Amino acid sequence: MPHFFLQFSSENEWSLVRETASSQKFRVRTPEHKELGIDVHYTMPKILNVSITYVGAGKKPGRFLMDTVMEEVAEIALKTRNDYAVIDYTLVCGDSMVEGNYTIDERKRKTHKL
Repeated sequence: MPHFFLQFSSENEWSLVRETASSQKFRVRTPEHKELGIDVHYTMPKILNVSITYVGAGKKPGRFLMDTVMEEVAEIALKTRNDYAVIDYTLVCGDSMVEGNYTIDERKRKTHKL
């Protein structure tokens, strides 16, 4: 499934962190130097699942920022040519953001015959 991003005008600076067949992960910086992590999952018909991480000293983002970012997520969703009608999102706020991977022990994977 081809994904689309950065093909719309935005005041925010979007950068693609990773992309799979059914998801995209973005880092977003606002003109006010606010930072967000946006993880989009293209999994269900009509419903787009999005996880949003906001770095802001334990404060939640303002309504204007959320409206702006959600409009941009909607633009990305609509460019997939799927008929998404709802963005089901989770918002997490904190002082910092850490991204990484956790590798499952190979012996444990063999124990489970994977």
